[in-house]
Amino acid sequence: MQENNNRTRTAGKKPVKAKRDSNKLDFKALFNSLGAKKYLVIALSAIMLPLILCFAAIHSRIPEKSVIIPPAETTTAQQASTTVLTDEQLKQLNKDSTEKDGNAKNSNGGKGETTARFMAKIIEPTDEEYWYLSIIGTKYPLPEKYVPSLSPIIEGSSITADSRITEKYRQMYEAAKKDDCILTPYSGYHSYSLQESSYTRKVNFYLNQGLSQEEAESKAGISVLPAGCSEHNAGLAVDIVSASEDFAKTKEYQWLSDHAHEYGFILRYPADKVKITGVDYEPWHWRYVGEEAAKKMKEKNKCLEEYLGIV
Repeated sequence: MQENNNRTRTAGKKPVKAKRDSNKLDFKALFNSLGAKKYLVIALSAIMLPLILCFAAIHSRIPEKSVIIPPAETTTAQQASTTVLTDEQLKQLNKDSTEKDGNAKNSNGGKGETTARFMAKIIEPTDEEYWYLSIIGTKYPLPEKYVPSLSPIIEGSSITADSRITEKYRQMYEAAKKDDCILTPYSGYHSYSLQESSYTRKVNFYLNQGLSQEEAESKAGISVLPAGCSEHNAGLAVDIVSASEDFAKTKEYQWLSDHAHEYGFILRYPADKVKITGVDYEPWHWRYVGEEAAKKMKEKNKCLEEYLGIV
């Protein structure tokens, strides 16, 4: 009896389930019957097409130069302003610059300057080709134990200098004599011991005035450079007639101011360049730098530091 009742209840539920199944929508069939795929494709096309056209328009306006290209390696000339060059690199730089200078002169009616002159160059007096432009000072001391090949500045004098400059000095000396000016060499090459003695004497002078060791050395270096830091140690400079500022009032000084550059000599420490050279005005101190450089420095009113581009 119980079994019959369970069958009756089960049988009564089946029509309800069937009814629910009959009310369920078949969305896939409906989607296919209405051709919705077609409309979806059209809708997506309508959205994507403007975007594609917009991207194409923007891309067409981007110039080719906007492509990121790795920077090229710096040239030797660009490196020269910040790098202390070897002798070989310096020679190549000057060779390249001279060629550029020649091209500049040809294209500018003969006017042009060697680009290397405006680049920092630290040249040693041992350089076979550009020794005459060597920079010597407290920041640029001579090579250790450097001694130039020496010869008398003028015949019969005990004053010597680098043998590479003495012939030019003699030519200048003879030319001045014709104008009744005697360019007597007062001092030329200094040994390290002589330079050290002069410097120490100057330092002691300021120490006796109550200055500290550091202050005394700093002040002494304005007028007397330490051993190995003086152009006299290189034999490239000559003190003429005297070591006094009164020399600036002589006819010899005036002659040198007018003609020394013609023989490759410059006033090394001018009064208006003290802040650049770091050395007091010395009207008696004349340095050989070669005729071309001397003429350019005279014309442009430049000291050696400015000419070499190491200011």
